[in-house]
Amino acid sequence: MLHETHQKTLASILNPHHALQVTAQLLLRGLLRRRRRLLSMLVSFFALSDPPDLVHARLLFSHLPRPNAFAYNAMIRAHSRAQSPRESVLLYKSMVSNGAPLIANNFTFTFIVNACAKLPSPDVGFGVHCHVVKCGFHSDTYVMNSLMHLYSSFGDMPCSRKVFDACSQRDAVSFNTMMDGYAKAGEAVNGLSVFKQMLDSDSKPDSSTFASVLSLCSELGDARTGKMVHLLAYKTIGSDKFSNYIVTALVDMYSRCGMMRLANQAFRMMGDSADVKAWSSLVSGYARCGDIGTARKLFSEMPQKDLIAWTALISGCARSGKYREALEIFMEMEKEGLRPDEVTMVTVLSACAQLGALDLGKKLHGYVEDDGLLNRNPRIITAIVDIYAKCGCIQEALDIFYKVDYRLKTVELFNAIISGLAQHGLGEKAIAVFGEMESLGFVPDEITFVGVLCACSHSGLVSEGTKLFDSMVKYGLKPQIEHYGCMVDLFGQVGLLNEARSFIEKMPIKANSVIWSALLRSCRIHRNAEIGELAKEQLLQLDCNYKERDFLLSDLFSDVKRRDYAQKLRDIINYRHNGRRTGYSYVEWDGTVHQFSANMNSHPQAKEISIMLEEISRRLSFTGYDTVTEQILYNVGKDKKGSLVPYHSEKVALAFGLINLGAEEPVKIVTNLRMCSDCHSSFKLLSKIFNREITVRDGIRFHEIKHGLCSCEDNW
Repeated sequence: MLHETHQKTLASILNPHHALQVTAQLLLRGLLRRRRRLLSMLVSFFALSDPPDLVHARLLFSHLPRPNAFAYNAMIRAHSRAQSPRESVLLYKSMVSNGAPLIANNFTFTFIVNACAKLPSPDVGFGVHCHVVKCGFHSDTYVMNSLMHLYSSFGDMPCSRKVFDACSQRDAVSFNTMMDGYAKAGEAVNGLSVFKQMLDSDSKPDSSTFASVLSLCSELGDARTGKMVHLLAYKTIGSDKFSNYIVTALVDMYSRCGMMRLANQAFRMMGDSADVKAWSSLVSGYARCGDIGTARKLFSEMPQKDLIAWTALISGCARSGKYREALEIFMEMEKEGLRPDEVTMVTVLSACAQLGALDLGKKLHGYVEDDGLLNRNPRIITAIVDIYAKCGCIQEALDIFYKVDYRLKTVELFNAIISGLAQHGLGEKAIAVFGEMESLGFVPDEITFVGVLCACSHSGLVSEGTKLFDSMVKYGLKPQIEHYGCMVDLFGQVGLLNEARSFIEKMPIKANSVIWSALLRSCRIHRNAEIGELAKEQLLQLDCNYKERDFLLSDLFSDVKRRDYAQKLRDIINYRHNGRRTGYSYVEWDGTVHQFSANMNSHPQAKEISIMLEEISRRLSFTGYDTVTEQILYNVGKDKKGSLVPYHSEKVALAFGLINLGAEEPVKIVTNLRMCSDCHSSFKLLSKIFNREITVRDGIRFHEIKHGLCSCEDNW
C-alpha cells in the first residue's frame, strides 16, 4: 500500500521542492533502496525537469543496484540536453556492460544517438549504429530519424541518405530531418527533391516542413518554387495558423530573392512578435538590393540588435557590391563591443579581399589566430588565404596554405590559392598546386579548372592549358562556357588568333558574348582588325553586354588608327552609355579604404591630390613621356585629351598613395576596370621616378610594377 501511495504522491508532484520532500520521506522510512521502481521514477523526474537537476538525479541513480532501461534512458537524455554528451556515452557504455542489448529499447537508442550527434567526432555514433542493427531496431522510425540527424550533423549526407532510403516507414520528422541536413550541407536541390518525395508519400507536411522548404528556396534564390510552397502552406494549415518559423522563413525567402514588397507583407504578419531573425532578413534584403539607406533605417529601428543582425547588414552590403559600406558597418559593430563570429569573419574577410583592405584583413587574421579557428574552420582558412592572395601578398597566402593540415584542406581552399596564383600570373606554380591537389585525392570541380586555365592564359602556357582542358572529362566534368572562354583567351593572349577562331568554330556549344568578347579583347591587344570585325559581327547578333562590346571595339579601331569608325562608336557610347565607363580605385591607408574616381574632387585631400597630379604630369613631361591619347575619342583636341587622361581613377589613387604612404611603402591600388595603356605605361615610368613599388589589381590581373618593369610583361 505504501508503495502505491508514494507512486500516487509522485505523480501529483508539481515542482522539484515537493520531489525533494518525497525523497526525504523515503530516506527516513528506509524505503529508498527497496523501492527500485519508485527510485527510478524519482531519477527520471529530477533528470527530465526543466532545467534538469543532475546533482540529485545522479545521487539517486547511484543508489540503484541494477538500473533499468527507464532510469538509464532518463539519465542519457538528461546529459544530452545539458550539453554533456560524453556523460551520456559513459552511461550507455555502463548500460552495455550490464547487458544493454537485452534491456535497451528504441528510446535508449534515440537518446544516445542524439547525444552522439553533439560529439566532436562521429566515431562513437558509428558504433551505436552497429548496436542498433544488432538489437533489431533498424526498422524503428524514431531510431532511424535520430541516425539521419546524426549523420547530417557531421555533414555526411550520403550516409544520412542511405538511412533514409532504408526506412520502411517514414514520418514527417524523417523528411524534415533530411531537408534540414541538405540545407545545412548547402545541397538545396537535393533537399527540394526530398520534399517532392514527401508530397508523393502518405506523410503530410507540417509547420517545420514548410519552414525548412522555404529555407531551401531561399538558399537557391528560387522565388517561383517559394511562392508555390507559400500557397501550399496557406492551403494546408491556413495563414492564420502560420508559426513564427514559417513567417520568418517567408521574410527571408522573399528578401533573398529581392522581392521586398512581399517580404514586407510577410514581415507585417508578425506584428510586435517579429524576432531578430525576421528583422535581420529584411535588413539584409534591402542591403542586397543596394538600398543601403532603407536597410540602415530598419536596422536603427530594430528593438534588439545582436551579432546576427549586424552580420545580416554587413553581408547584405557585401553581396550587393557595397564593400566599403560593409567594412564601415563592421567597424561600427566593433565600437559597440561585439566580437565577430565565424560567419561575420568570413563575410568581412571577403569584403576586405575585394577592396584590398590588407591592414584590416591582418587584424582579422589575428582574431582568427587568437580563437584557434585557423586550426579547425576550413571556411575561415579559405577566406584568409583568399584575402592575402587578392591583396597582392601571394607568398603569405602560400605560406598559410602549406601550413594547413591536409585534413582541413578542401576543394574550395585549393580553388582560392589557384585563383590567386592566376591573378599574379604564376601559371607554372598554379599547375603545380593543381598537381598537389590531385595527389592528395581531391577531385577538382568546374571552378578549379576556371582558375588553372586562367593561370595558363595569363602566363601564355598554351600546351599545358590545352592538356588541362582535355583532362576535364577524366573527372566527369563537361566544359562550360567559362572554360571555353578561358581557352579562347589563352590562344588570343599569345597571338594565336586564327587558332582561337578555329577553336570557337569547333565548340560543341554555341558561342555566346563571353566567347566573342574574349576574342575581341585579344584582337585589341594584337591589333588585328580583320578578326576583330568577325567578332564584332557575331556580337551584333547576340543579346550581349553592348557597353563592353562598344568599348572594346572603340579601343581596337583607335589602336589601328581607324579613327572615323572609332569616333562613331564613341558617339554611340556617349548616347547609349552616358559616356565613359565608371572606374573606381581604392587605396587603404590608416585603417580606412579610400575610394577614388576620375576627376574626383570630393575627397578631404582633393587639393593635395590635385597638386600631386600636377607634379606627376610635370615629372613625366620632363622625361619626354608622351601621354597615350589614342583611347580618348571625345571631340576635343590633343591638348585637351592629354588633360583628361591623368585623372583616371588609378592615377588619382596613386597621387593619394604618394602623399600619405611612407617613402618605403609600396602603393597598392585596386581598380574595377582594366588598366588603360597610358596608366600602365606611365606607372612603369613613375615607379622609377619616385623609386616606389606600385601594385595594381585591375579587372584582369595583378600588375607588380617596380624599377620600370611590370610583372605582366605588358600582356594583360
